[in-house]
Amino acid sequence: MRKTGDLLAGLFLILIGIAVIIGAMGLHIGTPTEPQPGFFPFVSATILIILSLILLIQAFRGSSTGIQVFGELWKPVLLTVGLLFYSIILDLLGYVVSTIVLSAVILRVLDTRTWWKVAAVSLALSIGSYVLFDRFLGVTLPRGILEGVM
Repeated sequence: MRKTGDLLAGLFLILIGIAVIIGAMGLHIGTPTEPQPGFFPFVSATILIILSLILLIQAFRGSSTGIQVFGELWKPVLLTVGLLFYSIILDLLGYVVSTIVLSAVILRVLDTRTWWKVAAVSLALSIGSYVLFDRFLGVTLPRGILEGVM
């Protein structure tokens, strides 16, 4: 029995892989000993295409585990929307506040049951990563609405 979800996912990921390979070739690939900017995207896209072909073969043979096309689709869609929203609000609200919001969304999608765990982990992750990157590693992160506090 063919798995429609795996067929669609395999085809979609192959198209993504082809698009990345085309983009990588425009950046100059280079060689494994002297990689150019397009080398790692090219290799990653090639691996993606190979794995997607394996998924397609399994789906056609009926040996894949399969997914429901719309059953759990809301989770990756919500995560994608969350990442898009994160990129929009990052400069406006700043790294700490934006990361707290994104972490909370991710934890809820991953079925974290209690809100206090979501809040505690989101706060610790956001502040901890800010201190690590901004203070210790010297990476400038947007402060946003917390400009005077940090």
